[in-house]
Amino acid sequence: MLVEIKAIKKSVGGRVLVEIDNWRIEDGDRIGIVGANGSGKTTLLNLLSNKEVPDSGFIRSFSPIGYLEQLPDAVAGATVSGGEETKRKLQKAFEFGSGILLADEPTSHLDKDNRLYLEKAIKQFNGAVLVVSHDRTFLNQVCTKIVELERGKTYFYEGNYDDYLNQKELKQYTEQAEYHQYEKEKKRLKQVARETETRASKIRKAPKRMGNSEARLHKMGDQKAKKKLGQLAKNAEKRLDQLDVKQAPTELANIKIKLAKGKTLHAPILLSATKLTKKIDERILLNQIDFSLVNHSKTALIGGNGVGKTTLLKLIIENSPEIQKVKNLSIGYFSQKLELLEEESTILENVMKESVHDETFVRMLLARLLFRKQDVYKKVHLLSGGEKNKVSLAKLLVSDANLLLLDEPTNYLDIPSLKAVEEALMAYEGTLLFVSHDETFNQKIATHYWEIKQQKLTMREAEKNKETSDKKIPVKQSADEKLVLETQLTAIIGKLSNPNPKEDRQKLENEYQILLKKLKE
Repeated sequence: MLVEIKAIKKSVGGRVLVEIDNWRIEDGDRIGIVGANGSGKTTLLNLLSNKEVPDSGFIRSFSPIGYLEQLPDAVAGATVSGGEETKRKLQKAFEFGSGILLADEPTSHLDKDNRLYLEKAIKQFNGAVLVVSHDRTFLNQVCTKIVELERGKTYFYEGNYDDYLNQKELKQYTEQAEYHQYEKEKKRLKQVARETETRASKIRKAPKRMGNSEARLHKMGDQKAKKKLGQLAKNAEKRLDQLDVKQAPTELANIKIKLAKGKTLHAPILLSATKLTKKIDERILLNQIDFSLVNHSKTALIGGNGVGKTTLLKLIIENSPEIQKVKNLSIGYFSQKLELLEEESTILENVMKESVHDETFVRMLLARLLFRKQDVYKKVHLLSGGEKNKVSLAKLLVSDANLLLLDEPTNYLDIPSLKAVEEALMAYEGTLLFVSHDETFNQKIATHYWEIKQQKLTMREAEKNKETSDKKIPVKQSADEKLVLETQLTAIIGKLSNPNPKEDRQKLENEYQILLKKLKE
């Protein structure tokens, strides 16, 4: 046993964040800690590392503890990427070699190679590892146990993240069934008590015309009947009091978001560049790269840490003269450093500041992102990293932008919020260019990929998009015509995003406009 925890409780601002009756952390444990943003995950790591102390109970550690804390919003040094800084901290955290390793969102900012390094290092670590992470692939690869924090309570599950989901789903079904059975039995017993009391009250006294002997017999019968009915009512009430009370199961809010539309753009290509080069100090990041961003595409910008992904996004947002943009292009930019937010303003004030929607719509959006009721009046500086991410995204979603540039939008999001953002972006009718190292997220969202490698940029369609564009759909009836046109349009968009010198670009753009017009007829 490496850690023993007994009857601990930790509250912040009158709200219980962490409460654990009994928990032992054993050598070899690989524990994933999950829960909504603000549920107390980082607080739990702080308690285990003695950075914070519980209000009651005790924690005994029998081994040295290493702690890889969440990367700050701003990474020191203009030329250092978030991934490079995270890798440096990871290497330092693994230096002491054994004991207990605590890690708060260790995969944030990491590229694929460094994530594989982290997975291998955790598996080989001599001791126990506890990680807070939103990365579903990572949790599946390394964890043997999952701990969930929900409304101050702690729940323990055996297995990896998929095992946790299966067990949690079964638990939710069971709780739902038990709650419905409880409500049904409560209703039945209340009805029994009411009916017996009503029947007892309707038993009449003996009529005046009855003789004394008859009246005595009638009274004796009445008393017996009333007593029997009264006992039945008492028994029903007693059983009602003894029912094991079941709470209504918590249902996840439906937080699929219909994104606000900006100015509608009809051009097939929104921005492009030819032979773009970018240096930082004397280091060449991008060397004579070409690109074109297709309208209505969702493009994942991928590559190793420090290759220039964030730099390219900044060149676009800063109106670099080498990049051509269409007229009326309105860009919204989500930064790793959360520069959109005013720390001393509330959540609602931040989101409303540049919103093209009214407060009712904004509050509905925030509720779907799990900011409910009085939560919207919290000051931003009081929020966790994941909560700040959600506020920044909400701010963009209600803006008039028709192109969103997102730099690591999934960092620090809890898994329910991550799924909500995925659904929202899949439904988004504008254009996306985003950086993410989350493979699951990329596979769900991306229609196209830009990859930066060895100072060059290559463009390709996502496999799912290729399958759609290559698929031949026979015209069986007039209802299928739209589907055929959409397929042809997808094929042309693919050619425009990967220009072939032998093809006439102007001809492709003309075909694009003709097909677009037909689709609108």
